[in-house]
Amino acid sequence: SHQSTGIVEMVYHTYTANHSLKNNSNMKLPLIILSAALLARAAAVQKVCARQSRYNPSFMPRRHHVIAAFGNPKYYSNNFIRADKNGAELKVPKFDTFFDELQKVSPLVKQAIHEENPGGIAAIDDAADVYKWKNMERHPNRLISQVDKIDNFQNHGVPLIRVRSSLRGPSKQRGIYFSELISTTDLRHKWDATNNIVETIYNAADLDDIKRFQGDRYGEPVMFGVGYVKTKQSVVSPREQMTLCGVQNFPSGASTVWGVELEEDQNHLFPKDQTKRMPRSTSHLFAMTMIPTGEDTFDVEYVLQLDVGGLPGWLLGPVVTETVKKMFRFAEKYCESGFEEGGELAKRLAAFPDDEEESSLQKDDEPIDEACVLDENRALLMPP
Repeated sequence: SHQSTGIVEMVYHTYTANHSLKNNSNMKLPLIILSAALLARAAAVQKVCARQSRYNPSFMPRRHHVIAAFGNPKYYSNNFIRADKNGAELKVPKFDTFFDELQKVSPLVKQAIHEENPGGIAAIDDAADVYKWKNMERHPNRLISQVDKIDNFQNHGVPLIRVRSSLRGPSKQRGIYFSELISTTDLRHKWDATNNIVETIYNAADLDDIKRFQGDRYGEPVMFGVGYVKTKQSVVSPREQMTLCGVQNFPSGASTVWGVELEEDQNHLFPKDQTKRMPRSTSHLFAMTMIPTGEDTFDVEYVLQLDVGGLPGWLLGPVVTETVKKMFRFAEKYCESGFEEGGELAKRLAAFPDDEEESSLQKDDEPIDEACVLDENRALLMPP
């Protein structure tokens, strides 16, 4: 049945997540139990469908829907800005509406916007949450300190996931280099084996255009653009996404990477060489916020509501959570490499100008090194 096929697809991802944790004995057993439970559920669904078909020849199992409504129109304005190529225009979000929602689901986004000296995770009062979250994990002394979720957030049928972590890494261009973990091909492939294509379709031609629409409340826009991602063929068929995303820097040293799926009226922006449409994954809401907690330490809060081709939320939640955790495990080592001579991140940071302001606001009489500052293969996208 189509139901059991979808379940088996998700079991496959759960298995691969379990396999990637083969050295973590504390995590193996729960994932093995989960995989067994999912297979049992698949078998039960298949049995019910077979029985229904036998007694009712006209019975057809419900197919998982292919998402038809993508970006939420409440987040989009009717304003456009110039893109950097092909005479294209990029739709501008309603910044007040979008960031108001982000502040409700992410305390670190709220800190970044409103506080001169944000306190990070230690200063969060979960009792002050606007929405009712279900705590899934709480380990203050571990890399992943907390995982929360809201099932069926805003009636999208899939959970909103919130993951918190504390890391050590250089402060220089932190918002940019941390966003590259999910937006550059080489880094993405080191922790996300399912990714096939990650590319920028368009960047804003002039970030001053964004400033005119967002105002002064939401920091300094250092990136704004549209990206495309496609996953590989595996047990699960390929999926694709097209998202509008940006990076905001704040005077405190905080940074927020944000994103939301584009609406269908923007489908003309799909890459010209990707003519065959795939089932579409949709990021209903995404934010990743970095708050400095010391000279070389910072907290991260990752919030994501992802719909993967209509797969059921009760299966999707654990898989999305584990995917985000994999990113943080890789990020821990990658960020530390920024302090090592010849380290991967150290080499990347050497490509940026020493003056952090100049990397996002170049002086009029100075040339911009496009290869260093805005790599051609950067796309602002999110897992899985």
